[in-house]
Amino acid sequence: MSDEITISELAKLMKVSVHQIRYFEEKGVLNPTYIAENQYRMYGVDEIYRLSHILLLRKMGLSVSMIKECLSNLTSDQITSLFQQALADTEAAITQLQQTKHLIGKLLHEKKHIPIEDQVTYYIDTREEIHLSLWFHMEAQKYLQARQLIQHKENIPNLFEADIHYAYDETDTVGIYIQKEGANDLVLPRGKYLSRHVYVQIEAELKEHINEFYAYAEHQGYPYHGPLIMVEKSYLSLFTPEKLHYELLLQMIE
Repeated sequence: MSDEITISELAKLMKVSVHQIRYFEEKGVLNPTYIAENQYRMYGVDEIYRLSHILLLRKMGLSVSMIKECLSNLTSDQITSLFQQALADTEAAITQLQQTKHLIGKLLHEKKHIPIEDQVTYYIDTREEIHLSLWFHMEAQKYLQARQLIQHKENIPNLFEADIHYAYDETDTVGIYIQKEGANDLVLPRGKYLSRHVYVQIEAELKEHINEFYAYAEHQGYPYHGPLIMVEKSYLSLFTPEKLHYELLLQMIE
């Protein structure tokens, strides 16, 4: 019995397909020890180790041509640099996946705790401190336009996942903010807030909801201070087609 193994045995040993091994052979990175009289490709221990190296480098994301270069011409220091770059790329990918995980968790959490559409519900709950960074100002009587986003694109957040905070005060302008750790343009302190979620088809409907919100606070005798905050949560509109989702907030005086 031969000390070498066939291509199918090699494939089973390394948990890859015969097609993959033939592909590596076509690209010149892996060759059999010899081809037997019956035309079977035979592989020895050296080829097993070489295939192990090929699969490791493929797992790092290297192209077959780069793998060929790595196994043939690169020095130990150059290979070390490849691994260092692969580590940096992997850490960046992990960070991206963690951010995606956080976004999905946030979306599901908020979906679970918002009232159903057309249900008018007011809440008073305690919120942690939030730091906001100013994006831009606009006239309080106007609505957000696509042209404004282009004009302020340098500081644009990821609109499909960010909470956009509109701060209404006694002036004729409204500040538009995004949440940013360490920012101090506007800080919403920890404390109790009156809250209401609203769904609108057009932004013009927001004025009526804001007036109702103020009227409710005054009717209940709730003392409040600071600007009215309207939080746009565009990602939640996935669950209410053709309607945008907002949350209105007023900080209560305790």
